[in-house]
Amino acid sequence: MNGNGKNEGKWIGVDLRAVDHTATPQERRILLISAVVVALALAMLLSRLWYIQILQGSKFRELSENNRIRLTDLPPSRGLIYDSRGRLLADNRPAFTITIVPEDVSDWELLSRRLNNLVGISKEEIKRAREAASGMAAFKPIRIRSRLDREQLALLETFRYELPGVRVLVEYRRAYLAARETAHVIGYLGEINKLELNASSSSLYRLGDYVGRYGIESSRERVLHGRRGARQVEVDAMGRELAVLNEAAPSPGHNLILTIDLDFQKALGRALSEKVGAIVAMNPKNGQVYGLYSAPSFDQNSFITGMTGRQWKELQNNPLHPLEDRAVSGVYPPGSTYKIVTAAAGLAEKEITPESSVFCGGQMRFGRRYYRCWAYKKGGHGHTNLHKAIRESCDIYFYKLGLKLGVDRLAKYAKAFGLGSKTGIPLPHESAGLIPTSKWKRRRFGEAWQPGENLSISIGQGFNLATPLQLARMVSVIANGGHLVTPTLVKSVVPSGGSRQVPEPEGVVTRVPVKKAHLDLIKKGMVGVVNERYGTARSAKLPGILVAGKTGTSQVVGLKFEKSFGKKENVPWKYRSHALFVAFAPVEDPEIAVAVVIEHGGSGGADAAPVAREVIKSYFDLKYRQLAERQEIKP
Repeated sequence: MNGNGKNEGKWIGVDLRAVDHTATPQERRILLISAVVVALALAMLLSRLWYIQILQGSKFRELSENNRIRLTDLPPSRGLIYDSRGRLLADNRPAFTITIVPEDVSDWELLSRRLNNLVGISKEEIKRAREAASGMAAFKPIRIRSRLDREQLALLETFRYELPGVRVLVEYRRAYLAARETAHVIGYLGEINKLELNASSSSLYRLGDYVGRYGIESSRERVLHGRRGARQVEVDAMGRELAVLNEAAPSPGHNLILTIDLDFQKALGRALSEKVGAIVAMNPKNGQVYGLYSAPSFDQNSFITGMTGRQWKELQNNPLHPLEDRAVSGVYPPGSTYKIVTAAAGLAEKEITPESSVFCGGQMRFGRRYYRCWAYKKGGHGHTNLHKAIRESCDIYFYKLGLKLGVDRLAKYAKAFGLGSKTGIPLPHESAGLIPTSKWKRRRFGEAWQPGENLSISIGQGFNLATPLQLARMVSVIANGGHLVTPTLVKSVVPSGGSRQVPEPEGVVTRVPVKKAHLDLIKKGMVGVVNERYGTARSAKLPGILVAGKTGTSQVVGLKFEKSFGKKENVPWKYRSHALFVAFAPVEDPEIAVAVVIEHGGSGGADAAPVAREVIKSYFDLKYRQLAERQEIKP
């Protein structure tokens, strides 16, 4: 303190000369210590400011910016689905979803109570949503509940300043405009699960997204889904958006135009009425599916709007299995419709000629057993050639032909007609059916094929199983003169933002190893089934339109057990035979091929053929009506 300048008497900015000289040495010591403490605190503060602003400045500037600027996800709108005439089948409707941004919530307990009082969202509901979103970034919103009504929206808007972190998203949810008529074709959506999310790109899917679970919605998921967008927004301390800084708009999914006609699809539903079964109607030349109906059906919208646990359980446990698409997943013994294949194999392998005759006395003996024809009580069909055997569906004729051919040669032609393998239609859960071979039986049962088993498979019983779609494809081979077509359901794709339709590639067409002349013989027999005196499906006859068809009745239980109930009407429904019928029309230039399967329907001729008649009639009625409408709008 003994300098000679003007700072004499000062120490670290404190003028000691201003100190009362009368102060005791102890007081002066306290004052000196206080000055040192203040100086040290000031030095620490300055060093901390230097560390934060200079050394860590860039880091904290980034954190501050991220807290002020937030990236908001913009999900794409799903592509629309139309019928072949451009009528909307699957639409998108606005829906409101309540979300919570975790980093904006300081008191979850308080927020839970407020949401419960306002819109009835329980604490457990929020807890489940938080658990499902575990591992997500804190600035990403957690979906709590969708499908808010307008009253709930008004309450949330009124009290939004008391709900930090709560945001309402406007999203689009699927709406099916012809739900029951198109349920199995179009399918439905379900919320994506964690396994699917982990296997997908984050640029495509996020938690809470909906993905196709069934039908076209599932098989064309990537085409319909679209690509995500993002919006950069400025938010305040409560997480509320103040301004949009930048935006990359999402790309909506592509639209699909299907081959089915909605009016025709409804006609199929009316034709089946309360029956359980399936109908497939397709173009026999190119495989385009005009109609595909499975009964009973269900309302797809219930999967979007939400169903209770009880409703879901009832749907799953329904003994009629409405969720099953019987047209592509249901497998049935093809019954006598399979005689088309047996006849084609016999002609191609030169085991029969058109003139080859077999005597049917109503039954035949093989080994120790007697095998009956369906006309047993009428004394059989007498002398029977190929035309008569097809027209009257003589079992004895085809029993004897099946013995000549054997299982493996029959299988060769059955597979050539598309049986025993998936058709390739763009629908999930398609069944392949079953066409047995000697190798298959040895592999499956460890047993050799027995000659007597050839009798049952030759008339479509035994191990044979086919879907209604396969049967429609099979009869198309006869209609088009020997080509196996691949069924298609999508006619064209309309890229997002455009209006030009991009046609879908036509299905693969392969040639069946049977001469057209032989197929024409079978076709004539099928014309006789519907149009001649002793045909088994006279009920399918249509005035002005020449229809060809083949009946089938496949047993569910043994004939002896079925006969034990006496009259047909006494047999319990679940034990009655399935009724089948395949057909095409007009014979001169086939436009439509149809397969009808009615579970436990009874008889192909009496029960399935009239349904097919209504289907074919509806097709031509709609066609002529549409032609008339086009004529009216011409100038």
